[in-house]
Amino acid sequence: MKKFLTSLILFIILLMPNVSKAAITCSTDKHKAEASIDKDKIKIGETAQIIVKSEDTYQVEYKIAPKDFATINDEGLVKAIKDGSIKINLTVNFLKENEEVDDSCKISIPLEITSNDSSLKKLTLDEFDISSIFKSNKLDYEIKLPYKFEQINIKAEASSGTAKITGTGKRYLNEGNNEYNIVVTASDGTSTTYKITIIREEASDDATLKNLVIEGLSLSPKFQKDIYKYNLEVDKDVEEITIKGEPANESSKVYGIGKIKLATGINTHYIKVVAENGSEVKYELVINKNLGTSNLTSLEVVGYNLNPAFNSETYTYNLTIPNNITKLDINAVGNENDQIEIIGNENLKDGENEILISIINNDKTTTTYKLIVNKLTKEKETTIKKNNIVINILLIIFIISIIIMASCILIFIKRNYKRKIVLDLKNKKVNNKKNKR
Repeated sequence: MKKFLTSLILFIILLMPNVSKAAITCSTDKHKAEASIDKDKIKIGETAQIIVKSEDTYQVEYKIAPKDFATINDEGLVKAIKDGSIKINLTVNFLKENEEVDDSCKISIPLEITSNDSSLKKLTLDEFDISSIFKSNKLDYEIKLPYKFEQINIKAEASSGTAKITGTGKRYLNEGNNEYNIVVTASDGTSTTYKITIIREEASDDATLKNLVIEGLSLSPKFQKDIYKYNLEVDKDVEEITIKGEPANESSKVYGIGKIKLATGINTHYIKVVAENGSEVKYELVINKNLGTSNLTSLEVVGYNLNPAFNSETYTYNLTIPNNITKLDINAVGNENDQIEIIGNENLKDGENEILISIINNDKTTTTYKLIVNKLTKEKETTIKKNNIVINILLIIFIISIIIMASCILIFIKRNYKRKIVLDLKNKKVNNKKNKR
């Protein structure tokens, strides 16, 4: 029966010239066969026929690779399932009269399965996740990106394995609208265009800080992004500080933060913020690292008043003493463990004398107070005494004059008051007499 069917197929094929493509031949020492396919390209769902010819009795085994792309029956009818390039592998077994296999040879026939599927299975941007908005049947996309994105990388995957994609890859961005077309061409020539519009935002001009923090310390004044100068006090044993700052716009760059070494005294440090458009703002930190000095808590010169009055942060005082004084009784008090030295309080000479009072702390740092002592000469002291006598006499005369003047004024007022009383009495009597008449 098989021989009859095979012969019938061959007879039909012989009656249909120019249907099959160029035949592929295989042979052995004793046998020969050739095979062809009526179509070398078909669409999904279509069929193609394998045609085998031989003068000898034969039997054919069919295999498709990859096997998931098509099916084939015992008569060599191929049906396309999935687009792609496949091979139909034939094993031609030559049979003896008792239908035993005498010999065999192999033939491989290529077949192209095409598709009209020009859709995308996947569309991605390295810089932006569009998976939530992507749909294979949605062809237009609009995406906004911050100015910091100078380029994008477009990636796409077609639904069909044989489709070709153009328009993907790295693309540089201009400010404003950037339009890109991704064209998907199916294996049968059908094409679909996906349009992506990337809107690159303008460069920000915000060069301010969102916050400014010095670890463990407080700024003065309290931080505000539009205040650009701050003061900071640190102890003498602080070697470095840690500055933290965050830009108001995340695309801005901040310079001058991190660990900063401090020198003794005033340290000026700048924190620079550069916006996307290149504009800059500087924040100034004035950090005062204390010198480690100690001040006097009290200073007294027995019998005299200091000019000005004592203040621990006032370091120079004036004092005038008589000519007979050669040494002052000075009481200077500092903090516990401070050492106090007094220099120049011996054999005070006429005129100006300078007495230095130094307070030395544990770090051997010295703070010095100065007493400028004016010692009067004998002549000047005598002159001052004479002047004081004259002044005192004049003062006494002035006081006596004031007393006399006051007395006179009182007497005058008293006399006028008496006259007025007498006059009022007389007028009253006269008026009474007139009223009686």
